[in-house]
Amino acid sequence: MWAVGHQKGANTMSKSSTAGKGLGVAAIVIGFLVAIVPHYVFPVCQYSGMLVETSAGKYLPMKCYWTATAEVGLGAMIVLVGVLLVVSKQAETRRALGAILSALGIVVALVPTYLIGVCAMPDHPCRAATQPALILLGVVTIILGAIAILVSRSRS
Repeated sequence: MWAVGHQKGANTMSKSSTAGKGLGVAAIVIGFLVAIVPHYVFPVCQYSGMLVETSAGKYLPMKCYWTATAEVGLGAMIVLVGVLLVVSKQAETRRALGAILSALGIVVALVPTYLIGVCAMPDHPCRAATQPALILLGVVTIILGAIAILVSRSRS
C-alpha cells in the first residue's frame, strides 16, 4: 500500500519535472530571441547607418544601440534561468526561478521603453519594429515565469 502511494507521488514529480523542462526550453528560446532580435531580426538604427554626429564631428551610436546591447545581457540571463529550470528538481527552486524569469521579463520590456529607450523618431527602425518586438518578448517572458510559479505550486 505504501509503495502505491509512493509511486503516485513519483509520477506527480515527473509531470512537474516535465513541465519545468518544457518551460525551461521555452525560456531558453525566448532568451536567445531577446538577445538576437535587436541585432539581427529587427535591427536598431546603427545597422542602418544611422548615427548621432556630435559638434566635434564624431559619430556616436544612438540610445537604441545601448538598448540592443543591454538586451543581449538580459537574454543571456533568461537563457541561464531556462537551463536551471530544465535541470532543477525541486518545486521551490522552480518557483524561485519562475519569479526571477518574470522579473527579467519586466526588465526586458522596460529597457526599450523607460530605462534606456529608443530613438524618438517614429519612422526609425528601432521605434517601428525593435521596441514592439522587445515589449512582446518581455510580456511572453513574464507569462512563462508566472506559469512556472503556478505549475510548481500545483505540483508541490
